[in-house]
Order: sequence, then structure tokens, then C-alpha cells
Amino acid sequence: MSLFITGTGTGVGKTVVTAVIAAWFQSQGKSVCVYKPIQTGSPDASKPEDPASIQSWLGQAVATYCSYCFADPVAPYAADPERTIQTGKMLQDFKNLQKQYDIVLVEGAGGVRVPVAPYLEMIDLIRMFQLPVVVVAHPQLGTINHTLLTVDALLAQRLEVKGVVISDYPGTAEVQRDPAIQSLFSTLEPFLPVPVLGTLPHIELTLEGFQEASAQLSHWKLLE
Repeated sequence: MSLFITGTGTGVGKTVVTAVIAAWFQSQGKSVCVYKPIQTGSPDASKPEDPASIQSWLGQAVATYCSYCFADPVAPYAADPERTIQTGKMLQDFKNLQKQYDIVLVEGAGGVRVPVAPYLEMIDLIRMFQLPVVVVAHPQLGTINHTLLTVDALLAQRLEVKGVVISDYPGTAEVQRDPAIQSLFSTLEPFLPVPVLGTLPHIELTLEGFQEASAQLSHWKLLE
């Protein structure tokens, strides 16, 4: 089994959600690999940032792999002026990982319309891998538009969208202060053609934060 984890944009919590899903599958006795086809914003090409973060949060208990890593924190198309990105390599890397692991979790870069290479966007990679998709969104103002556009783009390509996860969901006090968050679900869900799978609360992005009991409980509740 494999999944593609995408987001409504950058910085919305894709890597956190990917780590949580990886930890849950491992708890079920599955071998798991997190595959990042393209990483940008990592000065050290030997240590792609998002996979390294997941290993840190989970105590290096999960395998990771990255096909391309670039230093500049920009879209892959801009980060790769020499046009080294090749779809054939990424597809072959993905197929090789599928042979080695029970679960391959593919984490995208940015949102679904992010330019990757000439005539290639992130959504084209999802279609190439033929994977069901989990969309990660954040709870702040503006997320409804971004979420609906993302899901519509995926469904227009006849891709399977498992649903939406709202990441970094705040505590009760902040929700009560913010009408946009208060009304998020009642406004979003009537217009969303896929389910809201649930929320993940804000956690400290450390090994200790992921192992904290309340965080573990919320993660397991969502995934089960």
C-alpha cells in the first residue's frame, strides 16, 4: 500500500502528517519508507530536510529516501535550472521502494500545482505514481478556498482523494477567539466532495513532542 501526502500549500503540515501516518503503520507491524521525490531548501544534499525531520521526530525508526535535493527554498522548477529532474528516475525509485517495503508514503513539495520540470507539475507526479491522496490543510483564514481548489484539481485528474486532514489545530481557547476557525468545519464540509478525516493538534516538533501521551492519543484516534 502507498499514499501520496500533499497539501494546500507549503508549510501546512505535510511532513508532520506524513510522520504520524508512518508511525501508525509501524505500530501495526508494517515496514515503512517515506519517499520524498524532490526536496528543496536543504543546503546539505546528503540530508534532505523533510526526511531528516521525520527521522528525528520518530527517533530514526523509519526509512526515508529522496531522489532529488536542492539548496534553494523555491519550487523544484526554479531550484533545478540545469533541468536534472527526470520523471523516469522518480518512477523507478518509487517502484524499487514498493518492492522493499509494505508501505511507501510519498510526500510532495508544496501544493499540487507546484512546477516541477518543463510541462510537469506536482499533480502529474501523483498521477504518474497512481496513488490515493491525503490532502493536508491548516485551520487559519483562507484555508477553505485553498482546500477546495486543491481537491477540485485532484478530482479533475480522476485521482482518488482519501480526504483532508487539518493539521496544527489549536486549543480550545484559541478556537474561541477566532471566528474563522470556529466556523471552519460547518463552512467547508458542505462544499467539500471528500471527507474531512480529522484534525491533528499543535505539537512540539521534537522526539519528545511526538512521544507525549496526549499527542500519541490524538494521532491514533485520527488514524484508526
